[in-house]
Amino acid sequence: MTELTAMQNARKLRLALAASTLLAGSALTAPAFADGPNVVTTIKPVHSIAAAVMAGVGTPHILIDGAASPHGFALKPSQAFLLEGADVVFWVGPELSSSLEKPISSMADKAARVELLDVKGIEQLKWREGDQFDSHDHGEQDDHGHDDHADHGHDDHAHDHEKTAEEHEHGHDDHYDDKDHAHDDDAHEHEEEHAAHDDHEHGHDHDKEHAHDHDEHAHEEEHAEHDDHGHDHGHDHAGSNDPHIWLNPENGIAIANAMATTLSEVDPTHADTYQANAKAFAEKVSGLEAEISAKLEPVKGQKFIVFHDAYHHFEHHYDIEASGAITVTPEALASAEQVAEIQSRVRDQNIVCVFQEPQFDSKLVNVVIEGSNAKVGVLDPLGTELTNGPDLYPALLTSLADSLADCLKS
Repeated sequence: MTELTAMQNARKLRLALAASTLLAGSALTAPAFADGPNVVTTIKPVHSIAAAVMAGVGTPHILIDGAASPHGFALKPSQAFLLEGADVVFWVGPELSSSLEKPISSMADKAARVELLDVKGIEQLKWREGDQFDSHDHGEQDDHGHDDHADHGHDDHAHDHEKTAEEHEHGHDDHYDDKDHAHDDDAHEHEEEHAAHDDHEHGHDHDKEHAHDHDEHAHEEEHAEHDDHGHDHGHDHAGSNDPHIWLNPENGIAIANAMATTLSEVDPTHADTYQANAKAFAEKVSGLEAEISAKLEPVKGQKFIVFHDAYHHFEHHYDIEASGAITVTPEALASAEQVAEIQSRVRDQNIVCVFQEPQFDSKLVNVVIEGSNAKVGVLDPLGTELTNGPDLYPALLTSLADSLADCLKS
């Protein structure tokens, strides 16, 4: 082959590649939803509910997968493509994952963005104060709906966070390390496929003034856990609502209904499917109520301590409340004095079980139960080890009930 022929062939190849790229780009920017809208969710339970509502139409994406914790989550630059291509974003809100507030508002500025903590029908519970709970103090309840929660402008979210960094005498200075073996493949699998969505005509007016510079945000979000809201540095929760709303099955149903309403507005072609799926989801979750209540009934009254105060919605719904938590939030390190106080409580108050979480190091739980007869159990508020999809949410509720019943039984 002559040098001239080789050059001609190389030029033809470049032209062919450019043409195929142009055609692919044209397909990606088409306004019609060939397989349903691009939906981005944050945590696994929210992803599961969205997957159930979207069944037969499309599959939502997930940002916080695997064992990654929503508290202090740092968005990876590559995940920005998911937000930039989103038609709809479902997330609990900055009360749970404040580091996502800025990227969602700016990168997904053309999407319909739904903060689930605010949707109609959600039962609100105030954060319990401190790490000791009255076993029958259900906390001050807000009315249903989001009117009572509507005044939480996100510039007011600066909770006075203080880390207690003093290490206890056992030297477990890494007991809050997030193992973070998140499975990023699901979140990244289609990122290039949706990167070119830059015009979503759904009639949603969403703060167009936000800058949309990808490079700037990619750098900024690598350090997002230190954002100026300070949510993830140990919380002073007094007066605010507990964001772990999905652990109440009635809230899960309300979330599904809100998703169906939003998706029907964004994609009216499949509105009937979304509504039917939300109804089927509600029936499935409601069908678990008797089963879960029966599992928990024999262990009511048994005392237990959770790793962090994430389960109030589940406890309150099933009337099986914890006696306390090792930490109010998993980011606030317990001091030596606090650890000693918890150890005394476990020994003196007949605590049957202390629950750890798979996302965090178990060393502290082992220290807390020293010198007592308490057992160690595992509670997972996110379904870390459950397979993503529409079946995860009901499996998560069942798993929590099983873990409580198994560890608390005599």
